[in-house]
Amino acid sequence: MADDMLDPAIAANHIWSDALAFLRSDRRANLTERDKGWLEGIMPETAFGSTIVLCAENTTTMEMLQSKLSKPLLQALWIANGKPITPAFKIVSDEEFSRLKAFREETLESKPHTPSTPPDTLSSVPNETPMQSMASMPSMPAMQPVQPMMPMMPMQDFQQVQNVQNVQNGAAFAPATAPQVQNQQPEQLTFASALEEEEPEESPLSSVYKDSAYSSKSYVTRHLPSPMQGELPIAAAGPMPEQARPRPMGANNSQIPNMDPVTHLNKSATFDTFIRGESNKFAYTVSLAVAEGTGRAEFNPLFIYGHSGLGKTHLLNAIGNYAIECAQEAGEELSVRYVTSEEFTNEFIESLQSGTKNSSLTSEFNKRYRSVDILLIDDIQFLSGKEQTLDQFFYTFNSLQQAGKNIVITSDVVPKNLKGFEDRLISRFEQGLTVDVQPPDLETRIAILQSISAGNYMKVPDEVLSIIAERFTSNIRELEGALRRVTARANLSHMPVTPELAELALQDLRTSEVEVTPAQIINQVATYFHLTFDDIMGKARQRNVVLARQIAMYLTNELTSKSLKEIGREFNKDHSTVIHARDVISTRMADKQEIFKYVNELTARIKQEADA
Repeated sequence: MADDMLDPAIAANHIWSDALAFLRSDRRANLTERDKGWLEGIMPETAFGSTIVLCAENTTTMEMLQSKLSKPLLQALWIANGKPITPAFKIVSDEEFSRLKAFREETLESKPHTPSTPPDTLSSVPNETPMQSMASMPSMPAMQPVQPMMPMMPMQDFQQVQNVQNVQNGAAFAPATAPQVQNQQPEQLTFASALEEEEPEESPLSSVYKDSAYSSKSYVTRHLPSPMQGELPIAAAGPMPEQARPRPMGANNSQIPNMDPVTHLNKSATFDTFIRGESNKFAYTVSLAVAEGTGRAEFNPLFIYGHSGLGKTHLLNAIGNYAIECAQEAGEELSVRYVTSEEFTNEFIESLQSGTKNSSLTSEFNKRYRSVDILLIDDIQFLSGKEQTLDQFFYTFNSLQQAGKNIVITSDVVPKNLKGFEDRLISRFEQGLTVDVQPPDLETRIAILQSISAGNYMKVPDEVLSIIAERFTSNIRELEGALRRVTARANLSHMPVTPELAELALQDLRTSEVEVTPAQIINQVATYFHLTFDDIMGKARQRNVVLARQIAMYLTNELTSKSLKEIGREFNKDHSTVIHARDVISTRMADKQEIFKYVNELTARIKQEADA
């Protein structure tokens, strides 16, 4: 090949570049996104004869490529080189790894290379696979600390050479007898291709949202050994009748809110779909009165507070939807606007920034929010400390109240406990009616689970619903996450939903007295996928990074009490990105065994760290 005439280090980089292209893009390599992540921890050093020296940044990376990834790696290297070539590994320092990385980038930029064209089918590669041809290859050298990669072979089969100073020309390597290699089949995974759905581009966030609670510069990811891929503990018990098999949540109904483009209301969140119980009965009754227009003046503003995941946002949307329905039945027009505090802030800042060129944008913002009949603002607590935005909201509030318009607000605390709010605004909140939403009781939790099951066309025995309802008591999100775990396991294992299966599926979701933090989750996910904290928190769009980021958001939503808006702030994203990530992962869990395993294994790791 042309690269034979190149410097050994340049030749190694060209071979490795072609091999990476094959491993990343060709489905025949049969690698998951997590598998591909390990390849980022390898840099080529030199190539001579039938050997390429690959440098690993840590022991875990080297062991992974010597074991599970050995066969696809050998196959890719052979295709890239055009003839058999064997990798030898060594672990290098961070400084040396950075030097090799810089050299690689410079090489690929300054010395263009025509990539090798992979064969259309593996049958066009000689009948003998790279693994099978090893015994007939020239002997593979070994050195210290370089470790040759031969799967399933004891390292003592290789001759150790002490002098490794002349590695560039291969003079330090002594001949070794090629050991016999057993024909090994790689583990087959169902998720051979990357996730098709990447997270959407969120709207630009203002600087007030850019300061995450966890600075990536001061956080160091711990590199821990990652578990090998294995099969689920539940064995398939033969195919189930289609009608008896649980359908995955979100399989036939969009999990992304059905948002009205004008009002921004979630049209699926109505009073009919709201499950009432002792914990929310009063809030429901008052909300219905406001929507019908029968609420008294002292109901304005209506301030609904309670912890995350208890249905405040649902009530807010239900008010808007029903108010519009009532107006339409009466032949009247009604202007309603739902907005999160995050969206209100971003729109206000945008109007200020654009207003220097076009002052009409500021007036358009004022008109948008001061001409509505009902303003519904979600999670008001996130306006804390944003003085200009709070001033703007104060004037908007006064304008609407003086015009006799309705305002409904949600928060996680009562008005007097809002931090960073002026007394003049808190006093206006307290002029109206304040109602709370408490965690649901057992009967309400069971009713909520029954509603979720019916809405997703799942048949789940009442006994299983009771197990979930008795174990998870904090909020609706916990209930939905637990039900999702159970039905996903049943769907993947082709088994009916039983109490025994539910116990097994929920064993890693047992409640802990120790609060799990987003930083712990991000750190564990980064380590698991062989990434860094910065990768998860950044904007990289590589598929393995997107998958890891989505799983981190999903687990943060499932394992913490933070709201969608809070999670978005933790990841420097908006809440719509979190919703998308949650829905993608929950859907994929039901039909992709690898995703289900990733979530389960990471949950166990995170819980173990929290309880330690």
